[in-house]
Amino acid sequence: MAEGQETELKLAASPAMLAQLREHPLLAGKDTALTLVTRYFDTPDAILHRHGATLRLRDDGTKSEQTFKSTAGSDSSLRRGEWNAPATGEAPDPQTLPAAARKLLEPLLVDARLRPLATTRIERITRRLKFGTSTIEAAFDSGTVEAGRRSEPVCELELELVDGEAADLFALARQLPLGPELAWSTESKGERGHALALKLPFTAARAGEVALTPAMTVAEGFQVIAWNCLAQFLGNYREVLASGDPDAVHQSRVAIRRLRAAFSLFGDHVTDERSAAFRAEWKAAGDALSPARDIHVLVERIESAAQDAKDDTLDLLKHLRAQRKKATREAQTALSDPALQQLLIGFAEWLEHDLPSASEPLSEFAARTLARRRRKLVKQPALDKLSDETLHELRIQGKKLRYAAEFFDALYPDKKSAKERRAFAKALGKLQDCLGSVHDIAVAHDQREHLFAGKEPIAAAGLSAQLAELLDKHGPGRKRLIKSASKALDRVAEAPAWWKFPIIEQ
Repeated sequence: MAEGQETELKLAASPAMLAQLREHPLLAGKDTALTLVTRYFDTPDAILHRHGATLRLRDDGTKSEQTFKSTAGSDSSLRRGEWNAPATGEAPDPQTLPAAARKLLEPLLVDARLRPLATTRIERITRRLKFGTSTIEAAFDSGTVEAGRRSEPVCELELELVDGEAADLFALARQLPLGPELAWSTESKGERGHALALKLPFTAARAGEVALTPAMTVAEGFQVIAWNCLAQFLGNYREVLASGDPDAVHQSRVAIRRLRAAFSLFGDHVTDERSAAFRAEWKAAGDALSPARDIHVLVERIESAAQDAKDDTLDLLKHLRAQRKKATREAQTALSDPALQQLLIGFAEWLEHDLPSASEPLSEFAARTLARRRRKLVKQPALDKLSDETLHELRIQGKKLRYAAEFFDALYPDKKSAKERRAFAKALGKLQDCLGSVHDIAVAHDQREHLFAGKEPIAAAGLSAQLAELLDKHGPGRKRLIKSASKALDRVAEAPAWWKFPIIEQ
């Protein structure tokens, strides 16, 4: 592998699964057993954690080494910067790390004192494998991560690329027994240690900056965008499984929507014999999350409305919360299916190895796409004349244009267009929010019969009527939302075509 870079696929496993994997023929090889004691360090204000970096000391019984790891690479969730140096004492000494590491680390540690935060104690068995054209190191890890009196178990399989192609990591993983007991995880041991030490609650992963450059081709641009969307999903879906956290559900769904929008925006440029299946499977994954997200939004709206309601809403809220719990369990069941892991791993392999080659300059494609999508969006009759279904279709168009503007924003770093880009994004966001609220109201009304199915008819009718009244009286109504959406659409139509500004080469 390139110096200063780690390429690794981590699979969280149950203890029984890890034992089973040690007998798997594809993972067979000579065992090397190690006991690893690793201490993770950070500043009192956790600046390394906030920048997605880790600094550690590791002792394997024969040597002690310090390691600095930076954030994952912009083109995938596999790659991180990694630099090592011999340990010189009981704390890391950044001055002994390679120059590339010091350049990243020193600005973070100006006048800052390092302190130990967490420790991992791992029993590791490693094996060197040949798979495809690559050499891969498989590490079977079991142990604990500890911070003070708190501790959590660690049980995982790490597949690290020694040399060769990253796609071989996924090709190997696809042939393992993927499922709820063996699932892709992007949370490092260091991140787990920080979360434990700092008592950090779960924070949903939101869309990160898409690191495009003007020198990229269309294929390269799609690859970076798709990895960005995939990273957002990977940062949330395991929390959906663990707790059903509403924000994790929402951001998992947003990640899928962004990815599906990318497929739509790039069209035939990324079409091959596998892409149609991927698009269908990602749609199914998003659809599995939709009922949970819809009921989360509805319950929040009704809880807020109930505070001002004169009538007793306890029975209605009790029923809706039960429906929320049911929908969340169904989403968890869908995401725990082995088919999702096959989709994740297979899609990543396709991105790394089989993505169709599209050599058109990305900057030309971006300008053409943004112009065409805006023309299509703004050619609409008066919004108050449109049905809820048509408004929903318009919302999807606006969302795709908004995602396109966010995806391609990094191609236009010049200050001249910055104000126009922000105004354009704000108008599209307002349009999406208003039409989204119209859609939420419509969905809530349309699904009232489904929400109360199974209840005694008279009780169901009463709760359904109460729900309709609360929806109609609380928050902005349909007429007001559409008026605001129309103004936002006008601002989109009138916005300068900032994508025509010269692109500055970086």
